[in-house]
Amino acid sequence: MLDDTLRAELQKPFGDVCSEENCTEKLTTYKTILTVGDITTYRVMVSGIVPDICIIDGITMRRRVPDTIRDAINSEPRTVYEVDNPPGTISRQLINAVSRAVSKISLHERARIVVHGEEDLAVIPAVMAAPEGTAVVYGQPNEGMVIIAVTAEKQQDAEHLLRKIQKATLT
Repeated sequence: MLDDTLRAELQKPFGDVCSEENCTEKLTTYKTILTVGDITTYRVMVSGIVPDICIIDGITMRRRVPDTIRDAINSEPRTVYEVDNPPGTISRQLINAVSRAVSKISLHERARIVVHGEEDLAVIPAVMAAPEGTAVVYGQPNEGMVIIAVTAEKQQDAEHLLRKIQKATLT
């Protein structure tokens, strides 16, 4: 179980917060893009940018994603990985699926990782696995979207957070 201190740390933006318009402009400079969250994935896609990997769970703000959004996300052919990931955790299945999907980016193979449970913390394994220079994008409630430019430092920060989460969920 995540304590309040760790929960507060995880709620802080892990990258640059931007409006939808500013994010679209910034994302055009990245070769590789991973999105986390149904609404974020949808917003990126309708702006004309196709993410290489999207991680979704069919839920937004504790409600089922509208069918129009779900259909738009699922309309594009991709390799699909289905994983279990309980809320407040990062499962081995999720970590493995992200790693497999990232390893196929160089083959121009796009992926959709469908999480049964919750994908909120999937940003962490995405940053850890993505090559430097990749943009990992997720939503920041009531603020906009967050773009994480993957660097070695960001990967180390993500590994540190993963260890904290694993320690908290084991106790």
